[in-house]
Amino acid sequence: MKKWIAIVIVIAVIATVGVGIWHLMVKNSTMSKISESDPEQMVLKGPHIIYTVSSTSIGNYLPLVGRVTANVYNVGSLVSGQITNVYVHQGQLVKKGQLLIKVGHVQYQLNYQQALNNYYKAVLSQDASSIVRQYKLALQVAQQNLNYTRITSPATGFVQTLDVATGDFVTVRQQTVTIVQNTDMWIDAYVNEVDLSDVHTGQKALIFFPQLNNLRLTGMVSFVSPFAVTQSGLTVIPIRISFNKSPLKYGVIYGLDCNVNLILKVSKGVLIPSQAVFSTKNGRKYVLLKTKSGYEESVVQLGKTIGTMVEVIKGVKDGDKLVIRVPQQFQTQEKKHPFGNVLNLRKIKRRK
Repeated sequence: MKKWIAIVIVIAVIATVGVGIWHLMVKNSTMSKISESDPEQMVLKGPHIIYTVSSTSIGNYLPLVGRVTANVYNVGSLVSGQITNVYVHQGQLVKKGQLLIKVGHVQYQLNYQQALNNYYKAVLSQDASSIVRQYKLALQVAQQNLNYTRITSPATGFVQTLDVATGDFVTVRQQTVTIVQNTDMWIDAYVNEVDLSDVHTGQKALIFFPQLNNLRLTGMVSFVSPFAVTQSGLTVIPIRISFNKSPLKYGVIYGLDCNVNLILKVSKGVLIPSQAVFSTKNGRKYVLLKTKSGYEESVVQLGKTIGTMVEVIKGVKDGDKLVIRVPQQFQTQEKKHPFGNVLNLRKIKRRK
């Protein structure tokens, strides 16, 4: 009797295991068929990520290399004499009108006083009007030369070079200091002659500074030279690009090199990873939007493909969160995926 009981138990176990295996095979087969017919189920079966859409302008660009430029003032002495005082040093920030250097003024003060006395005498003596005008002009010249003994900054900026020191003797028009204006900087660049027809004033530009942690600024073409020049055997046209905002607060300084992209043609849209786009059998394109209650399909109108990204003209907006499949090469390196952290999409329910 015990032997028959044991046989019955074994048969029951085998039957149970068989039913379980059969159920698992049927389930897997059904899931496989569903997955093959529904791309969303394929997404649900593996690791996935959530990609947040960011708006951008998509266009064609003309790449250029430019250099930050500003007004440079070579300040010379307008009178001759000995330098009595130097009030600045190289690299110092100065304001427009600030006193930089003083030239000995005693002789010029004496000349002014004599010219003033001569003018008053001519007026009091009621000399001829031509004589009075002559003395008045002499007085104006003496006053001007006295003022020239004070060399001031023509603009707000930095002292680039300082060519004199206290005790030096300067002559008329001798350079004393160089000021680089920092209140108005721009970019000088050159356009190849074959690209001239694509460049015009008012054209938007993207400006990049790799040496400043890839700082990105915007600007516009403010000047296109009416003359071509030759550089390294090439015919090029000088252009000027103005900043939309003052670059000073971003650490941009005079003389820095930069990369410039002139925007030739722009279309408004957003870029998303190509793997976020799904297709139905009839060719309809859509994305899976993650929502608070689950996810939903959104039909999209696509534009151009740029590398691994695709332009979406309609169906996706800035800030949307998209569910995208993880490429095979990233499935074992979840934290290194370029679009974000890998998530388990099984936790996301379909919106009904």
